[in-house]
Amino acid sequence: MKTVREILDQKGRDVHTIDASETVLQAIRMLADKGIGALVVQNDGKTVGLFSERDYTCKVVLTGKRSESTPVGDIMSQKLLVVHPDTSIQDCMVLMTERRGRHLPVVENDRLVGLVSIGDIVKDI
Repeated sequence: MKTVREILDQKGRDVHTIDASETVLQAIRMLADKGIGALVVQNDGKTVGLFSERDYTCKVVLTGKRSESTPVGDIMSQKLLVVHPDTSIQDCMVLMTERRGRHLPVVENDRLVGLVSIGDIVKDI
């Protein structure tokens, strides 16, 4: 059965991150510039959350917050779904479906080593 490690070997291990203190506007610009749907949020180099397009629409636009002044850390998703490089693609699909997540940070030895999206999984299948 194929694993997350094999997907990362094909797509690369670059993970785009943003500091929790940066503004939502900066995060949205980064998503647009990179053509991605989520950023791993860090605080002092430690992963503390995930910021996605869904966070923006549900927690900023719909609540009337200002992108220019709201810190990413205030609206990021904090309950991270995390997988390991040896996690199977099948297990990723189950986790994403059950928890309604679209991005999974990949952690090995307490270190962020990649990020897989629902698109990566579906493309591989």
